[in-house]
Amino acid sequence: MKFPYLKQPNLLNPREPWISRPIIPVRISHKNNSLNISALIDSGADFCLFHSEIGRRLGLEIEKGKPLKFFGIEGSPINAYLHSIEFQIIGIDHSVIIPVAFTESSGVVAILGQLGFFDNFRIKFEKNHNIIEITPVRKKWII
Repeated sequence: MKFPYLKQPNLLNPREPWISRPIIPVRISHKNNSLNISALIDSGADFCLFHSEIGRRLGLEIEKGKPLKFFGIEGSPINAYLHSIEFQIIGIDHSVIIPVAFTESSGVVAILGQLGFFDNFRIKFEKNHNIIEITPVRKKWII
C-alpha cells in the first residue's frame, strides 16, 4: 500500500518551506482499548517508541513494563518501558503483536523503528515522489 509523505511546518523556521515526513496512520490496541494515531517511520530507530500517554490511553500500566534506556541525538538517556501491543497499519487488513517502548520524553510522540515494525513490513521510501510503499512480510504475521 502506498502512503504520501505528510507535510508539516518547519518548526525551527516557520518562514521556511514545509517539511515532508514519512508519517502513516496506524491503529494500536491492548485488550479492549484501541487508538488511531499517526506515527513517524524512522529507519534509524532500533525500537518503536511512543509517548507514555498513548500507552496509558490503551490501559497499560507503563512502569510495569521492562525498563530500557535509549540514547538519541541529544545524548542524555531516555527512560522507557517495553510492552507488547497489537499493531495495524490503517488500510492493511492484518495486525501483528509488536514490542513498543513507552517514554515520558516530550520529544517523542510515535516512532516506528526496526524491532517490530521493519521486521514485519517491507518499506520502500520514494522521497523524490513523496511516497512510502509498505508491504506486509506475511511469514511474520502472528494474528
